[in-house]
Amino acid sequence: MPAQFDAFGIRFLYPDNWKIADRPDEEGDRGTTFDLPSGGFVSLEKTRAEEVEPLVERIVDAIAADYEDLERETISLEGLPADAHAIDLRFYYLDLLVISRLVVLQLPRETEVTPAPADTLLADVPTAVDPSRQGAPMLVLQMQAESRDFDQNEPVFRAILKQITDSMA
Repeated sequence: MPAQFDAFGIRFLYPDNWKIADRPDEEGDRGTTFDLPSGGFVSLEKTRAEEVEPLVERIVDAIAADYEDLERETISLEGLPADAHAIDLRFYYLDLLVISRLVVLQLPRETEVTPAPADTLLADVPTAVDPSRQGAPMLVLQMQAESRDFDQNEPVFRAILKQITDSMA
């Protein structure tokens, strides 16, 4: 029986063997991370940004700072809105090929988004705290796993994306 995620305006079904990771209070309540039994993870974070590309670059730069020889590929995923942005990152960690897929979805304007805490990956992205730079509400999704585990879990990730995008329509 699948489990249901229902928080901060996002709802979808996910495998019941995925565990929601504990989230420190300083990271706020506008995101969550699911630990996969195989060692990978799926994370979601709501934020605001003036434009998608600088948001994506900020995230990619943070990952690149930790891993050498980061490969990047812009991808298109069936069923995503035209304004969605998706990229695959590939890097080696302990002789394993790791794939990290980032998907940024623009949310409807009426979606409430609180600012990201100062010490998170999205901290430098303009947020609702600065009224002159509120930006559009965005949902950042990341799925990361060793390549074989990524391939096994990719259909589930796509199903989650479909549930989220269908609920936005």
